[in-house]
Amino acid sequence: MRFTKITTVAFSLMVGLTASALPAQANPPTPTATRSTSGLFGSADPTYDGAYRQSMALLGLTAAKAPLPPSAVSWLVAQQCANGSFQAYRADRTQPCAAPDPTAFSGPDSNSTALAAMALRAAGRKAQAARAVAALLSTQNADGGWGYTLGGTSDVNSTGLALAAVAGQVRTKAAATKATAYLSRAQAPCSSPITSRFGLPYQPGGPVDALSSAQGLIGLSGPLPISPVESPSVRKVTCSSAPSAQLASFLARVLRATNGAIPSVVDSTKTDWNTTATAAIALSAAGGAPRGVTLALAALGQNIVAYTGSGATASPAALGTLIQAAAAGGANPLRFGSARANLVANLLATLQK
Repeated sequence: MRFTKITTVAFSLMVGLTASALPAQANPPTPTATRSTSGLFGSADPTYDGAYRQSMALLGLTAAKAPLPPSAVSWLVAQQCANGSFQAYRADRTQPCAAPDPTAFSGPDSNSTALAAMALRAAGRKAQAARAVAALLSTQNADGGWGYTLGGTSDVNSTGLALAAVAGQVRTKAAATKATAYLSRAQAPCSSPITSRFGLPYQPGGPVDALSSAQGLIGLSGPLPISPVESPSVRKVTCSSAPSAQLASFLARVLRATNGAIPSVVDSTKTDWNTTATAAIALSAAGGAPRGVTLALAALGQNIVAYTGSGATASPAALGTLIQAAAAGGANPLRFGSARANLVANLLATLQK
């Protein structure tokens, strides 16, 4: 596991990148009469990513302006815990959710809860979305951030996703302000080397990385799925510019330097397509970096199968993320990349009946 970075590991796992890095669970869920997969996107075991991949799939369909399958929305609703939060997967929905355990990375988590909140809002399930947001608000740490496990030590990735879920609502203004301040404090200062200047680390004081920066920028830019904006060029960013513009300039530099294919932090000889797609979403949300987005979408368009897989075993989280990146960057998710792939059809093909 990279620097004990559970969020990066979980995020990568959910799109089929690094299954070997999972935290161990002594007693994995066993099948029960209530372990339903009808309406679930993807045929892989949902133990570690069920709510997450379902949410990313629904957000992808929303970004493409495609109808949301009622069974898929119902599956996500049924996963919600009594207090409004979400854990990765509830195998037996007749049993209450486990208590959050930051040491074991088990129980309800901020990533699943934040993405489910945004997906449910997109699906018109306002009451359930509001309950998920309330669960996030009640577990925000004193430093303004959120940890992967609700109540755990804050990290930038989780804070970015949670901020995206709670931002833009009057009653959450104070929480959003605190979260924004946490991200700003974590940002690499203007005095940093150009390769890391204005980037975000997993936790304050650590080395900056592209995924933390992208998820942090998504939090500063608003809820998923995002609507592209036009902002001043990030090439004009200075030490006094807004943190979001500074962060966008960092991601744009990374994408230009890598020709749109961000290397994996685990193995620099391989590309991390998930981070690349997430960076494209974040930059589209922030605006002002069309070259970086264009490079990312071009590289992703040449490597769709490498990122998402194919057929019934394709990764719904990867497809949902890629659809959002394509739509946000002005590409057509119905005819994407060199293969003119219909990403929406590919995603719907993974829906279990």
